[in-house]
Amino acid sequence: MKTMPEMISGRIERLVPPPRHVPIPTMCTMLTGIVGLFGAVFFSFGMIFVWVFGSQVHPIDNWRVKHSSKIAPAIIQSISTTGASVNEEKVYKYNFQYQPGDGIPLEAECYTVNRRWKEGDRTLARYVPGHEKLASLEGASLNVFPVWILLLISLFPIVGFTLFIIPFISGIKNIKLLKYGIITGASNLHTSTSNMSINDEPVLKYSFQFTDRLGMTYMGSSNSLATPYLGDEAAEPVLYLPSDPERSMLVDSIPLKVPLGVDDSGQWYHKGGAASVFKMLLVAFLM
Repeated sequence: MKTMPEMISGRIERLVPPPRHVPIPTMCTMLTGIVGLFGAVFFSFGMIFVWVFGSQVHPIDNWRVKHSSKIAPAIIQSISTTGASVNEEKVYKYNFQYQPGDGIPLEAECYTVNRRWKEGDRTLARYVPGHEKLASLEGASLNVFPVWILLLISLFPIVGFTLFIIPFISGIKNIKLLKYGIITGASNLHTSTSNMSINDEPVLKYSFQFTDRLGMTYMGSSNSLATPYLGDEAAEPVLYLPSDPERSMLVDSIPLKVPLGVDDSGQWYHKGGAASVFKMLLVAFLM
């Protein structure tokens, strides 16, 4: 009677014992994952907004000014609109001059939502001792936008980074499986839909059972978009770590146009793969 590994497809049976070489295109594919590129794009575009808005928000300096006890007379020199708005109300910029103690007059700028003063108005400014350039009119702010807007916008790169890092970490673990894993065959392969989708295409969860070289039986699962390469063999090839059989992976769950094969020397063989390398370079650029 054939054992499970002997029932595996001929393209895998020549695989040498670990450690093995993992082709660079395969590593690139596994590190970006199904949603890695989308996460990198989401992160990159989110960071553009963070940089744009972040350059106009100074929460620490604004806190220092508002909690300073130093107050000086000030005169407003010019007023302009910023082009920004908060809750459909215009944000105004004030350039003013103030006299800190017995020092020379200094110039600074601050902002308010809606116009509060006119040119030539005299009022009070609050400043930070020893850092006199940090000053604001009483009732104004150093921030063009409220801090909560920056926090809200920051959610976008955080979500994008999360979408990227989860498959990246999973990819590192699966690369380790390709390099050090023991090959066997899956049984009782069961397919179900997960709660994820890519471009309106559902991500499938493939649950399976396998037996390690000590005769112990384990359950495993892999996620993949629908592919004709999963379920087309009597025993789908499975890799598991001998030191931790709970970690396993269906070889054909790697999102490749052509499944991994084994060359004449018994090493993993990835046909093509230029697109995978380009995708990884694009992700590296975006991150």
